[in-house]
Amino acid sequence: MKIYQLTQLGKRLARSTTNPDTDAWRVVHFLDRVVRATPDQVMESARTADAAGILAILSRRGVTQEVGGGRVDF
Repeated sequence: MKIYQLTQLGKRLARSTTNPDTDAWRVVHFLDRVVRATPDQVMESARTADAAGILAILSRRGVTQEVGGGRVDF
């Protein structure tokens, strides 16, 4: 399970007052509010269908980072 959070750059961007109302910015603001989330949680709460794609783009740009994950065996 992948878990994402904002980097220091992402935290600074989340507090900007001139952000447009786009899917990517909704993801940034959602992660700022909850600190860590899975792509499924982002998809439900940030109202975006392509959460995994947006998180991948934001990770490449240094705005988010993956902090957890791996296989869980029961």
